[in-house]
Amino acid sequence: MAEMRRAGEQAARNAQDAMGMDPARMNETFREMTQRSMEQSREAYSRMKSAAEEATRTLESTMENVHQSSLQLSKRAIDAMRHNADLGFSHLEKLMSAKSFAEVVELQTSYVRQQIETSTDQAKEMQSLTQSIAQDMLKPGREAFQRASDAARNM
Repeated sequence: MAEMRRAGEQAARNAQDAMGMDPARMNETFREMTQRSMEQSREAYSRMKSAAEEATRTLESTMENVHQSSLQLSKRAIDAMRHNADLGFSHLEKLMSAKSFAEVVELQTSYVRQQIETSTDQAKEMQSLTQSIAQDMLKPGREAFQRASDAARNM
């Protein structure tokens, strides 16, 4: 029995020698692999945490831009409505003081022309403002994407 055990131990030693495995080195190798794995996990966690923080900052910045832009658009729309209402009331006052039908037609023609010009200018201004706001709202996301792309290239 003891001889079989010795033979088994010798066979294990022969197999270890043949594969180049030293039992004393196995613990060290396992420890190194575990340590390397933990370092890689820490690095991956750190990158993931940084990316999440960056995404949060980008979202906060975008939401702030959306809020400010919404206020800006609302203010401009209210200003346009106020201006149009003032023009309308001014036109009514002029119509009320008209002395003849010809004057009413002239006032109405002038008012319609002025309204078309004003509406066209307001539409152009709102379009320009909307485009500018869209650019501003997309800017944090574009910058974050660019930073992420640069970081990925540098890895």
